[in-house]
Amino acid sequence: MDKPKFKVESGIQLLTRLCTKKTTVENFYPNLFQSGPKSGEVIEIFSNRSCSFLLIDMIIEAVLPVKFGGAEIGVLILNTDGHISLQALTVSLQNKLYTQHNFGLHEDDCAKVLNDMIDNIFILDVFDATQLYTSFQNLENILTKHNNISLCVIDTLTAFYWSEQSFKITKMDIYLRNLLRIVQKAVQGQEVTILYTRPEYFNSSKDLENTEACAEVPTAEKVNCRIQVLQNEDETFTANVTTSSYVTRKNFKIGLIQISWL
Repeated sequence: MDKPKFKVESGIQLLTRLCTKKTTVENFYPNLFQSGPKSGEVIEIFSNRSCSFLLIDMIIEAVLPVKFGGAEIGVLILNTDGHISLQALTVSLQNKLYTQHNFGLHEDDCAKVLNDMIDNIFILDVFDATQLYTSFQNLENILTKHNNISLCVIDTLTAFYWSEQSFKITKMDIYLRNLLRIVQKAVQGQEVTILYTRPEYFNSSKDLENTEACAEVPTAEKVNCRIQVLQNEDETFTANVTTSSYVTRKNFKIGLIQISWL
């Protein structure tokens, strides 16, 4: 019989859990997640191209106020590929407020809403593996200091794989799971949803990894929701979403200022 495993949390984690009530990410981005995701879950997005356009749209909806249809949560971004910038997010936020939606706000009110949303975005630019691991070690302090953060986005989790390889090569799926274990341990007890990206080729066995069953509940080194993004011949995109409870397919296209779901 396996020995029972007990979760050990630090004093900071305990105080945060007992004294802070976070805004959850449930009912967030229903185009892909239906009623989810839940706090503590892990979401994987993989594609043969950059998914920054989809991530930016998700981040915008995450920080958008509830009264405007958003989740109104804080988002922490570990930016390893340089595809996400505060400037790009700000432009997209402005388009959301001024162009895509007519919220009937005065110009000054729009400016305040925009500033409030920007204040809920925290970007860590990561340039090498050392900085990545240092960022992981600092996650607990960051999440404790900014207790409104409920979504942690890592684009891309596997960015520094090759720089860490030496004479003996670590299998890609093992490397990925080791990183995921580190991240999950760092955010333990913080009620944070993890969303990370990886290239589609990044696995040791394509037939196994991309079809691996998703976990029903948050589990160490397991993914609760897996999203494959494909580009179609007609320049539209398909998102294949797989969880333990449902499988769905959503088509969308990228316009000049927004994603349109078909």
